[in-house]
Amino acid sequence: MIFKILLWVNLSLLLLHEMDAVRTMEWKMMAVINRIDNTIASCIFIAVHFVLFILIFYMIEYHFTALYWITCIFPLFHQLLHVFFRKHPANRMNNPFSRGIIILMTLFSLTGIITGIICNY
Repeated sequence: MIFKILLWVNLSLLLLHEMDAVRTMEWKMMAVINRIDNTIASCIFIAVHFVLFILIFYMIEYHFTALYWITCIFPLFHQLLHVFFRKHPANRMNNPFSRGIIILMTLFSLTGIITGIICNY
């Protein structure tokens, strides 16, 4: 049950982060898409995440263990991206709310990795 809870928390934080990313126009820090009109760029950004969440829902049903490890490892790389881009001129995620979500993602990811290793998952 602990693995399900950790997955649910990680996925919930990911969803919160992506909603925040739309609010703060995170695509303005991404190559290519940052040159597109904001209305079109936001539609592309959201559409890509639609596909992402379809894959996540599929994996919950058929590849739970793989999804568990992906949601534990990916946020660590994601945290590094936010560290590298923290001084980017278009970064609007340098606020306590946005950083808090990203930090929580990292902490729960590390918790998931440690739990998975200890329990030999």
